Amino acid sequence: MCTGIKINYEDGCVMGRTMDYEVPLNYNVIYLPKKHEFCNDLMGKPLYSKYKTLGICFENRDPLKDGINEHGLMGITNAFSGFNLYANQSKSEKINISSLNYLTYALTNYKSVKELIEDLPNIHMSTKDHMGKNVISPDFHFMFADSTKRCIIIEPRKGELIYYENPYDVMTNSPGFESHVRRLKQILDLDNLADFNSAKNLPEGYDPISRFIKAFYLTKMNIKPNSSKEALAYSYNIMAAMTMPNGFVRNEKYNYTTYTRYICSYDSKHKLLTVKSNTNPTVYQLGFEDIEDKDKRQAFFLDTDFIVEKLK
Repeated sequence: MCTGIKINYEDGCVMGRTMDYEVPLNYNVIYLPKKHEFCNDLMGKPLYSKYKTLGICFENRDPLKDGINEHGLMGITNAFSGFNLYANQSKSEKINISSLNYLTYALTNYKSVKELIEDLPNIHMSTKDHMGKNVISPDFHFMFADSTKRCIIIEPRKGELIYYENPYDVMTNSPGFESHVRRLKQILDLDNLADFNSAKNLPEGYDPISRFIKAFYLTKMNIKPNSSKEALAYSYNIMAAMTMPNGFVRNEKYNYTTYTRYICSYDSKHKLLTVKSNTNPTVYQLGFEDIEDKDKRQAFFLDTDFIVEKLK
């Protein structure tokens, strides 16, 4: 139940997302240096990072949920339920990896969306390793963007990975991207958005289709930012409209509620990570120049207590 958006400014873009989750999990920011061994592939061989990367993970473990690398490539994961999304065996001639580790692999190994797309035919995701043992491979799809403002969606389909150009700059959850676009065009006249009565006719639900339409409309109709700081501010304003308070969505599968744990936004030009928790309105920022020991993996933790500052 997550929503991702991209907002362009003159010489870059920002990518933001809500992290909506149903079970208790701790999250934190991590920095991955070059030549960092972040996992083994499904053939049992270690995978290493080529580029420095910042992102957010669960339980201080290397698989990233969203992030940015030193070249400005940004990406996010979202839940994407389906049937037979991944293969059930490895292919020795390809790079075999679980969906859990693909975002980390992409951000630490590609400079741009173009590079990522060129290498996509060489990537093989599977639910089993080369010995036939089950591996953790969640139902994910992915959104990527870079400093050229190009944005794509990558989805698994019948054991293969396919990509879509994403001029809509939005990603939510299932159904597939093409279904979201069809529904969007049924609701909105994309050539005459200004004539749409948004206060009355935008979908009111928090299901993935409704969130896709709302996020698209809010992003496209937002005033054009004059700077990266304005773009970051606008991304937080838009994502605030997509957040879910604790208790709003009851989850029957677990004895918990689905709600927004954090909001984050990345800046392609300045290679920045920004993030705020659901309980603290303070937005925290981290850039590669803030890392003192650039050869060491490092973890950073947010203050989740409610913080206010006195007016001066």
